[in-house]
Amino acid sequence: MSGGTGVSVQRIIGSLTLLNDLHKQLLDIAEEKKQVIIKNDVEGLSQLMTKESRLLKQVMEVDEERLQATQEFIQEKGIRSQLNLTVTEIARLVFQAEERVELLNIQRDLSDTLHKLKESNVIIQELLQQSLSFVEYSLNLYMSRPEDEVVYQHPAQGNSSTPRSMFDTRA
Repeated sequence: MSGGTGVSVQRIIGSLTLLNDLHKQLLDIAEEKKQVIIKNDVEGLSQLMTKESRLLKQVMEVDEERLQATQEFIQEKGIRSQLNLTVTEIARLVFQAEERVELLNIQRDLSDTLHKLKESNVIIQELLQQSLSFVEYSLNLYMSRPEDEVVYQHPAQGNSSTPRSMFDTRA
């Protein structure tokens, strides 16, 4: 095996490790987002989303590096393909046991982190949906017309007052 092959595998492992670290940071932000959503802290949510955007940009850059390192590794192995192989498929091409184990371990760690992040994002989405439903419900309460009220009114009295809502809906 040439010395360059080990370097390529280490670049892939390094990229995957960095991706895992970045996704763990995103997971931390997701946990913070849950709390600021529960507290209705709009400013805090805005700050977290800015941090999240910066991290996502870094994730894209590191993923590009990973793809480039993977292509170099595949070419060093004499495979003339532009296919995007999975980490498991790449591990089959790694002959040094330690590197193969390291590669598969970081793949497992990254997969676990991504799974946790996905679960957190589902919870955040549910919290946001509940918040939006509450806001919509609150607005509907303020915008409702008196004739929509569920209050008993004697039929003989009719609607003597002009219908009004808290907000001028004609504006």
